[in-house]
Amino acid sequence: MRKKVVIGRRVLKTGLAVFLTALLCHWFDLPATFAVITAIVTTEPTAVDSLKKGLVRLPAASIGAIFAIVLDVTLGQSALTYALVAMLTIFTCSKLKLDTGTLVATLTAVAMIPGTTDHVIADFFTRMSGTSTGIIVSTLVNFVILPPKFGPILVNKVESLFEKTAHTLEKTVEHLLDNEENDRTHLYRDLHNQLMTTYQLTQFQYDEWRYRKSNEFERRSFGFLKRKLDYLHLVLFHIGKICHLRVNHHISEKEKEEMIAAVRSFKKIIADPLHQIATSHHVVIEDLKQKRGFHTTEEETISLMTLELLSLHKATEELAHITQDERRFSIQESSYPDYIFKRAIQYE
Repeated sequence: MRKKVVIGRRVLKTGLAVFLTALLCHWFDLPATFAVITAIVTTEPTAVDSLKKGLVRLPAASIGAIFAIVLDVTLGQSALTYALVAMLTIFTCSKLKLDTGTLVATLTAVAMIPGTTDHVIADFFTRMSGTSTGIIVSTLVNFVILPPKFGPILVNKVESLFEKTAHTLEKTVEHLLDNEENDRTHLYRDLHNQLMTTYQLTQFQYDEWRYRKSNEFERRSFGFLKRKLDYLHLVLFHIGKICHLRVNHHISEKEKEEMIAAVRSFKKIIADPLHQIATSHHVVIEDLKQKRGFHTTEEETISLMTLELLSLHKATEELAHITQDERRFSIQESSYPDYIFKRAIQYE
């Protein structure tokens, strides 16, 4: 069993960035407050994000510093000064399309107001030196120290999503057959949002590979995980269509039992990390095909649900096929990432 990580890489990198930033500020006699705030909020998931956003945050922070010093000298340290500094910084960054630097610029700007002296130019360069130190240090730490490993995170996310999807399919059909007047789409919407977030992880890894070495097995395994997400997207599409069905005729207890039994068969396949299809499931599919032919009214709820389940079968069949192929490949290649398939799981 894999040990649960108590403190993640990003937390460790943030702590290291803050430590190094404060150390450098004390060394060069720079105000550490602005630098530390900047280091905390600029640690990004990937090196690419750090580099891209760092180039935006430096000029944005300069804008915030100018507003902070000028307004402090003009109006003094009043509530109006804080409000105007925040508003003008946000407005200017928005107009100059420096949106990714707005948060850093605003936080550092309002933090600069206390302690401003009559030496405006000296104050500006002193504070900008501290802020720049925070941005540069956090970027370098993110790029050099503890590079993110999205593979294990993505595997856990994908498996969790498939389990939740299997549960959602079962609950959706049960609520529909019982004709319960509740919102069946909220679980579907939540899963769809989680799916989009998980897709982001794959993009993070591809961005990271622009600056770091990777081997063919890592790239292949990530391609496989992305294909699994594509099939999950297709599965959710069919669940979404079932969510919007409405009972428009009497459904007998026998029909309910048959549909729930079929759905639970699908649930096992979807929740299984290897998506294995048992022989009994093929029997279920044949029964569904007969049921599809039996219903003459296309608009009947059972007929429409049967059609969606048969379409879902095609998706799960393809999913099982690509998973089986990838599993066999992973066994043959010792360099294949071991976190994709748990070694304890054996294919039947």
